[in-house]
Amino acid sequence: MSLEQSVLVEVVGEGKTDVGRSARAERPVSGVVPILLHTLCGKPQRLLVKRRSTLFLQGKGLWQKVRFAKRQAKYNQATAAVVFVVDSEGNLKASQEALVKGRDYEFPEFPMAIGIAHPCIETWLLADSSAIQRGLGLAVLPQAPQEPESLPAPRRDRRRNPKTILVQLAGRSRRELSAEEKDRIATAIADTTSLCIRCPLGFAPFAAEIDKWIRPLF
Repeated sequence: MSLEQSVLVEVVGEGKTDVGRSARAERPVSGVVPILLHTLCGKPQRLLVKRRSTLFLQGKGLWQKVRFAKRQAKYNQATAAVVFVVDSEGNLKASQEALVKGRDYEFPEFPMAIGIAHPCIETWLLADSSAIQRGLGLAVLPQAPQEPESLPAPRRDRRRNPKTILVQLAGRSRRELSAEEKDRIATAIADTTSLCIRCPLGFAPFAAEIDKWIRPLF
């Protein structure tokens, strides 16, 4: 596949678990958000992603960071669209308002999908028990919470939150799964329906954003 045939989407997030490890344009094989983006778009062969970390802008709020990310992608002629995802850390309403304001501030015609993992990206992985089993090679289907978005944010409860629950289901003794293990779970999610049902506050709106702004590019 030539670069001329590819569709390059910039994915902006808060860390290697969310967006992946590589800064160059490549296939969406790492990072929970790029992997799920690929699945939501029907796994098109033409999709390439370029990952960016959420920038630290002195004195600027989240909405201004979203605005800057969109402006940056807009002026990069190789970029077809941008996806911006944050963890709510329990502040869902404030995060929603900031993302919408930044996305809608300018360039209404440029495709930008926004998303909020509530309270964090591991919540989306908890929504599919079979994917956890397949991704981690577990012998028994884990019993994940039916409403993972009801769990507290990691910074509010360090003992019982989506990150620690995921570790418990995996039967691990450490504090958090590796980014590679989380990638394997995300890759094992074949159908995002369960994520939309169990994460109606965060993943379902994100899936709708991808369906509106990104999927039509393919």
